[in-house]
Amino acid sequence: MTVKTFIEEFKKIENRETIKIKLISKTKTPLTSSNVAGWFYLPKTEAIPTTDRGEQLMYLAQINCEELPENSIYPSKGIVQFWIFGGDYNLGNDYRKPTSDRKKRVIYYPAIGEHFTEEELTEMYKPQEDKKEDELITPINDGAPFAMSFEKTSQWVMPNDFRFEELFVEKLNEYIADQQTEVGYETYDVNDEDVDYIIEELDISNHTQIGGYGHFTQEDPRCYEDFQDYTELLFQLDSEFGTDDYYILWGDCGVGNFFATKEQLHNLDFTECLYSWDCY
Repeated sequence: MTVKTFIEEFKKIENRETIKIKLISKTKTPLTSSNVAGWFYLPKTEAIPTTDRGEQLMYLAQINCEELPENSIYPSKGIVQFWIFGGDYNLGNDYRKPTSDRKKRVIYYPAIGEHFTEEELTEMYKPQEDKKEDELITPINDGAPFAMSFEKTSQWVMPNDFRFEELFVEKLNEYIADQQTEVGYETYDVNDEDVDYIIEELDISNHTQIGGYGHFTQEDPRCYEDFQDYTELLFQLDSEFGTDDYYILWGDCGVGNFFATKEQLHNLDFTECLYSWDCY
């Protein structure tokens, strides 16, 4: 088997349904439509989510499920929203407990009902008043609001996903029959150039998406046993380069992810789902 054949064969293993999201900058959408950093749907019976100290969270994005291509990831109706804290540079990330809802929230509204208007939201939504820094900290650098368009595709296991190494080593042992390892592909002392080339070819550019395996610039927080049940990628928002500068920038060109367990996705209850972001 050649290196190129190995790469193509590996790409067929454990493929997962994925919805790639294209962001359309400076495009205002209705309150119930999918968007990033626009205005959002808020039922008259609900309030803007807050931290455990009562500080308003910052709206990040929402997905209107009816706007998605047919898929088995999200429900067919309703709205899924993502909120984070913009009061400091952690952006709601709890490094000790990434499932904590103290400074982040993922909310599912199963049906669209009577809701606040944009004018009413303008009066209600004031996360900048709860900031700790000189200004509201946000990964949205420019270009807001962003509309979304969707493309259904699939994704193989990414090299920085916590499930990658075991699968990759198993297949690599079959490919390099004269040298076996159980610890990790870094332990190979021959054919290093081939292995590096394979990893580079498998590590495709990350993007904003639903489903699939996702991307990390540092390490997958699910490499720790406590979080390995969070297998379902609810939403990934990548840094996005605009015409002259970054429209969306997580730290130094990073990426933000929200993951759920299969049970959470089945129950459509995302209380204490896993949120993390990292950068170079």
